[in-house]
Amino acid sequence: MKFTKILRTTALAASLAAVLGLAAAPSAMADTATGNTTFKVILQPTTLLYYYGEIDLTIPSSALVTLAGGAPAALKALALTGAALGNAVTATASASSGLAPSLNNVKLTMSNVWAVRSITTPGVGKTTVSVSFASGTATPTATLTGATAGSTATIGLSNLATTNGSFTGTGFGSAQSGNVSMTMDLSNASTADSYQGAVIYITATST
Repeated sequence: MKFTKILRTTALAASLAAVLGLAAAPSAMADTATGNTTFKVILQPTTLLYYYGEIDLTIPSSALVTLAGGAPAALKALALTGAALGNAVTATASASSGLAPSLNNVKLTMSNVWAVRSITTPGVGKTTVSVSFASGTATPTATLTGATAGSTATIGLSNLATTNGSFTGTGFGSAQSGNVSMTMDLSNASTADSYQGAVIYITATST
């Protein structure tokens, strides 16, 4: 049959190939191509600012006493002369006159209230930190008012400043911290209250 004839022909061709060493085998030849790619990492100036969302400063009575000149001691002996007023006698002294210093210029420093990690441009770049009582504006003054309804007692704030306002990039493994300072006017703080109404804006910029 024709099919049987094809099988015999195929078998004969295979036998002949084996005798002549022409058996099929994987090729030992290969082709390789190589290339070089230059790889760079580009970092842009970056700033990480760490700060407190709210600071509640309590000034205890003992500190206020010290600011006001210390606990009063007994005054020297005082000689008074009485005056008749109807069926009463009056005599006037001045125990409080000129004893306490004015509290209109009290320096406040809050240490390590912010920190920055940054990277800057080599040689020319730096990180700057500034503080203000108004966003985007160099406003160094503000007023705190007693929180009790109708209160007219106030604390004036001025001369807002910070330390470490300019430095080179720290990298991401360390941080530069800074203080915030200001002057408080306590001369109109006439009530024991929570004084509110000021926001400190801290701006850090790296170039």
